[in-house]
Amino acid sequence: MKPTRLSYTIFITLGITLIAVMTYFYTQGHNKKESIDKKGENEKIEQSKYNGVEIITNTYEEDTYHKAIHYPKFEKESLNEEIKKYVSKKEQGFHNELSQYKKDALKQRPAQMYLTFNIYPAMDQLYSIVFTEESYIGGANSRQSNTVFLVDLKNEQFIKQTEIINNTKENREKLYNLLFKAFKQSEEYSSFLIEEDLKGWIEKKDNKLLSNMYLTNQAIVFEFDKYEVTAGAAGMPKITLPFEQVSEIVSAEWLDRLNLQDTTNNNESAESNENITEKEADQEKATEEDLTKDPSSTEKRVALTFDDGPHPQNTLTILELLDQHDAKATFFMLGSRVDFYPNIAKKVAEDGHEIGNHTWDHKDLTTLSPEKIIQEIQDTNEIILEATGYNTTVLRPPYGATNKEVENSVDIASVLWTIDTLDWQSHEPEAVLEIVKENVKDGSIILMHDIHESTIKAVELVLNYLEENGYKCVTVSEIL
Repeated sequence: MKPTRLSYTIFITLGITLIAVMTYFYTQGHNKKESIDKKGENEKIEQSKYNGVEIITNTYEEDTYHKAIHYPKFEKESLNEEIKKYVSKKEQGFHNELSQYKKDALKQRPAQMYLTFNIYPAMDQLYSIVFTEESYIGGANSRQSNTVFLVDLKNEQFIKQTEIINNTKENREKLYNLLFKAFKQSEEYSSFLIEEDLKGWIEKKDNKLLSNMYLTNQAIVFEFDKYEVTAGAAGMPKITLPFEQVSEIVSAEWLDRLNLQDTTNNNESAESNENITEKEADQEKATEEDLTKDPSSTEKRVALTFDDGPHPQNTLTILELLDQHDAKATFFMLGSRVDFYPNIAKKVAEDGHEIGNHTWDHKDLTTLSPEKIIQEIQDTNEIILEATGYNTTVLRPPYGATNKEVENSVDIASVLWTIDTLDWQSHEPEAVLEIVKENVKDGSIILMHDIHESTIKAVELVLNYLEENGYKCVTVSEIL
């Protein structure tokens, strides 16, 4: 039968409709992937202080969410694939849940996602990578959990915890007794332990048993999720069992492999404390001398401040530029990055610049309990003190987010800014300079970020402009 004009019309219409439907679903899937996988555009890879380990860092500040992602990168791609798979799964889960909430509500109180990690060297080329995942969406309580990877860089493989402790009934009973005793002896956790939950955890027969266990060079550590074996008030409890306590349940192979000796720590710690005391005295003396100086009545002063560092290359280049202009600045550092780059932090302090506290891993403090706020600040203060020998005296809360609860939880001055250069957004040095030109005045506090390479050129332009117009760059404490 010969096709009619109507038949042709129907076929053409169906064809166009089919193409449109296929295009829609492809575009939706493609856009969905792009919206979650934006980190490829801004990915920063940096060398850490640990041999064979680099750091990938991404921080996002969108209208509906804040996200800070940190994870390690190794030389062996097969190791990286496993880590990337884990990170992608966490980000996907966050965005899937985010899509269930109205954007207007999220704009009022942005969702939060933080993925951070700590590295614990156990022996040469053997590291424990401990991720902490925390999210807050739509008025619910924050969710916290840990994930552990034991990585053997020498043999280019991940180690299963059950290779270290054999998963036998006898070993589980011994481990339960050790953990129960440690919980009961802990002033921090004893009143929060739920014995039935600990028994349930030790009796697990799936592959998750011992998955929260990691190694240091002196002990085996168990870090439990919130509510897993304790009441929520305990947070994420951490129980440390020295090697001598667990030798009976550790396999013979791993008793041989682990480095169990470290007799020099106490002496080194004592010497370090003496050096710290001397440095603090020198810094206080220098600060007093600076405060007694009478600046010229015509001198205009501004404070350049840098957030989110230190960065292993950018920060050093910025230090050189500051030195060329005889300028001082304040660097608000993340504790997690000081842990990776202690020598950079030390260099900043040695060059006479001020180091401020920017929390451990860029969490919005207004979403945390007072105890967690204090922990974020104290942990960062301690790592900065360890790296530089100096105590921090100023704090900049991430995102500038603060409230009465935050202010009541900290005992150092909280400092925001008067000029946001938006260097993190534009990545355009000339645009940064224009913002400074339009807004700078005596006493201005200028916000920049030393983790962005484009900021280096912006700093050069800004320093030239400030110098030409009679401004002196000082630390933020000198402005306050």
